[in-house]
Amino acid sequence: MPGRHSVSPTADPNRALTDALVAEYAAVWAYGVIGVHLADAARSAARAAEAAHRSRRDALVLQLAEGAGQVPADWAGYALPFPVTDRSTALRLAVEIEERTAGHWRAALPHTAGADRNTALAALTDCALRATRWRRTAGVTPVTVPFPGRPA
Repeated sequence: MPGRHSVSPTADPNRALTDALVAEYAAVWAYGVIGVHLADAARSAARAAEAAHRSRRDALVLQLAEGAGQVPADWAGYALPFPVTDRSTALRLAVEIEERTAGHWRAALPHTAGADRNTALAALTDCALRATRWRRTAGVTPVTVPFPGRPA
């Protein structure tokens, strides 16, 4: 699973978007694991998060396929950073997934312009807000971080 530390700055906008796409693939997959361990409102939030990542993933696949960039294949599965066995670990993974995905979008910002930069900023903001909501649901403090997407 792409991690915060695997974000490699690149001057190529297509590469930056490709890296973000791989993070979106992993996020979609992880929410399948997360949702199984949640109930009620948290499960609904996980479904909405998965749908948001799936939508962003689909838009990026189309954009990269139409442009000069290569579209990386999605993997059949991803290694989780820790075992997810209950609500607590599912919420912890949700926070981590949003932080990691935010990191990839943050890394794309300096290498994009125009509509691509707007897309990257919107994605970063979306991930940061979702991570904050997951922290609140999990009872983690502080619920916000000073620079979303930046390694701690």
